[in-house]
Amino acid sequence: ITFALAWVILLTIAGILGCDKTDHVPTNEVWISGNTFSPKTITVSPNTTITWRNKDGDNHTVSSDTTGWFDSGTLQAGATYTHQFTMTGTYTYHCNFHGSMTGTVIVQ
Repeated sequence: ITFALAWVILLTIAGILGCDKTDHVPTNEVWISGNTFSPKTITVSPNTTITWRNKDGDNHTVSSDTTGWFDSGTLQAGATYTHQFTMTGTYTYHCNFHGSMTGTVIVQ
């Protein structure tokens, strides 16, 4: 076995053992954690439903920057909110409790 091949095998094993799939945001899901939306920007196709999951200990909201488009109301720790995006466009949103928390949904 060559040194290069051994190194590749070692890195592959280390990656598999160190990878906890529960730490990765699922497709079409946004996690609220550490007073941030993750991912901050998500791109989806029309008619996609996105789920926001509050993984923080604080209350948060998912509130459209355009009044009336979508608003989760208060999401307590562990709560989720879903919204289906039917039309193409760029949709920005924020948390009403934490002004620095912002995110974007791009539907294309």
